[in-house]
Amino acid sequence: MRIGFFGDSLTAGVPGSSFVTILRERFPDDTLLNYGKPNDTVSSLYRRISAMKLDEPLDIAFLWIGVNDVPQTTWWPNRAFSTIIAQQWAKDTDEFCADYRATLDFLHERAGHVIVAPPALKGENLENPWNRRLRELGGLIRELATEYESTEILDLPAIFARRLAETPGTDYTPTNPLRIILDVMTLRTDAQIDGIAAKRGLRLTLDGVHLNSAGAALVAEEYAAVIERIHSDAGFPFSRE
Repeated sequence: MRIGFFGDSLTAGVPGSSFVTILRERFPDDTLLNYGKPNDTVSSLYRRISAMKLDEPLDIAFLWIGVNDVPQTTWWPNRAFSTIIAQQWAKDTDEFCADYRATLDFLHERAGHVIVAPPALKGENLENPWNRRLRELGGLIRELATEYESTEILDLPAIFARRLAETPGTDYTPTNPLRIILDVMTLRTDAQIDGIAAKRGLRLTLDGVHLNSAGAALVAEEYAAVIERIHSDAGFPFSRE
């Protein structure tokens, strides 16, 4: 099977741990294509992939995008940087919905199954203002997904919330972009990533957003369950590594 993963740094696996790497080890006979790009928003992802030419259709397309549409700060240097790298967040809800719908249109023309995951979290304290806004965007995404018969929703926010409910959340969030850049440059292994996450009091992420090895394993398990089911329904054999 040909499986495409569309998203931002969480899908790219930089910074932090990569769930796509785990899936490649688990499904060695499938072609797994990672189309994640750090800092992407719904709008910039759509612009990027709409210019792509996929050589062959996909059996499954996973779409996990939206966390960067809730910026940590609207401080002008942050907005200027996003403009320079052409990864601006939507100016309002209407633009967000229009670009998300256009992305779904693009993927439905090229994939037999489209799996939509709303953005999961921005900080492991699920009651902070950024997570409340993410829940609002997640509601919009769920409404958009119902417009397409072959779209499924993978409820990663609920999955993360159940895991984080076991212990109180920390308020640590990546407010300093230089800190994120330093993490990218210095943290090369899961052991290094997990060590820093532990010092920050985080359970599933490196910095409140990007995944540590536990978070990557959690996402990989949920994606794998979908892949295995579609394999079975389509009559595709697969190797469990």
